[in-house]
Parts: sequence; C-alpha cells; structure tokens
Amino acid sequence: MTRLLVLAEGDTEELFVRELLAPHLARFGVYATATGVVSKRLANGKKITGGNLWGNVRNSLRPLLQDSEAWVTTLLDYYGLPHDFPGARTGIDTGRNAVAQVEAVEQALAGAVGRPARFIPFLALHELEAWYFACPNQVAAYYGRPDLARLMQEASAGAGGPEAIDHGKKTHPSGRLEGYDIGFRKTTAVALLKKIGIPVIRAACPHFAAWLGRLETLAQAV
Repeated sequence: MTRLLVLAEGDTEELFVRELLAPHLARFGVYATATGVVSKRLANGKKITGGNLWGNVRNSLRPLLQDSEAWVTTLLDYYGLPHDFPGARTGIDTGRNAVAQVEAVEQALAGAVGRPARFIPFLALHELEAWYFACPNQVAAYYGRPDLARLMQEASAGAGGPEAIDHGKKTHPSGRLEGYDIGFRKTTAVALLKKIGIPVIRAACPHFAAWLGRLETLAQAV
C-alpha cells in the first residue's frame, strides 16, 4: 500500500484532502491522509492547527518525514507566506512569472528539510481558493448569483488563468470571493469544490495539475 502524508495549512486544506484528494488518489492505489500544521500545543496535550509560519511548518514536517515508508507532500498557500519561509524573499519576484516564483519557493522548501527522496513540496498558486475560478458558472449557481459568473470569468481572464490571480490584499482569490458579498466561507465552501470536481480544476490550473499527476504515479514509484 502506498501512503501519502499531506501537511495541510488549515482546516480548508485538510477538508480538501479528505473530501476530494484522498478519494481521487485511492483510485490510483495511493492512500492520502491530512495533518494540519501545528501552531500551538496546549498544556493538556491538545494541538491547535493552522497557519504557515516557517517554524511551525518545519516542526510539523519533521515527524512526517521520519516515516520512511510514506511519501510526504504539502498543501500550503503561496499567498501570504511569511518572509522567513524558505525562498519567500526571492520567490516573490516580479521579474519572473508566477509559476517560476512558486516553483522556486517549493525547491527552497525541499532544500530546507534536506531534500528527502519521498518529499514532494507543493504550494497552491496563489492559494487554494483560486480553484473556485476554474468553474465560475458552478460557483454562480451555488450562490444563486448569475452575475457572479461574469465577474469571476473577467478576473480569471484578466490575470491569465485562475492560478495567476494575484497577491493583492483585496484581489487575491479568497479576497475577491469575500468581496463579491456572497457569504463565502472557506471551510463550508469545500462542498462547492466537490461539485466543481478535480477534473475541472486540473484542466484550468496547470500547477495543480502537475502536482496531482505526480501524486497519481506514486504507487508505481520504486
């Protein structure tokens, strides 16, 4: 059995793994489970999860990478990376396109943890919420707002695709969705991603597609 441990930034990412990614990968003989980034440990032993602070990500990755029989990947947002995150200062560089920027950060992350053979670093470009823009019509129908499809299509087309929607404080993907006044909530909207479906997200989001394609082949990896 091929196991995949996914370090997820927050509740939304954990839900995405459980509800969409894990069932999809199981068809390829890859069994994924999500673990949240531990941000705090209480005196009673309870763990508080969420966030992308480098120290927390690093400490949360360590026990996963010690499992020599499992593959490990991350599901973190590129948007909002703290400055001390590996590659963040050089990755966010207007001289390169967004894909090259995020790939630079992913490679820096791999280097920071010693480049283990079974580690596949991944950051959603620019954040998971970009994937809703893969199917504006479905989002508009879900929220009962026919005008929403046009607004989302214009945002995506103007940026060059869902994953290219930018880092601006009000114009990053989740900022746009919240600004549309539709009552968007990150965790509850995962049900909408299920309606959109992985094939549609994959077709519209090349960086996501490359990651998914790699994960689908893990059962055949030596």
